[in-house]
Amino acid sequence: MSREDAVTLASRSLALLLTLYVLIEVSYLPSEILGFRHYVGHEITSSSDVEYWQYWRHRYLIEIAFLITRIISLSLMARWLFKGGLQIQELLLPSGSKPEAAEG
Repeated sequence: MSREDAVTLASRSLALLLTLYVLIEVSYLPSEILGFRHYVGHEITSSSDVEYWQYWRHRYLIEIAFLITRIISLSLMARWLFKGGLQIQELLLPSGSKPEAAEG
């Protein structure tokens, strides 16, 4: 197996793993959106409830924002690894890492 074949195999394996992570993250999205919609659509009846409902609205909004950020960043990383190229070869198997002969 040549160096290029090994790098291609490793990078595509990592890309597949990241794609699976993306699918796992996407599976959390419906429950987070449902929770957010519950707290956004709720009518506040007293002034003491305002802080409680605002807390949960902000919590779900932040959770959704970070979830979408993870989905996008993992997708871009998987795409970059799947395409391969010289950058990936240097990342996974640097050319300066060849073992040198022992002097003596």
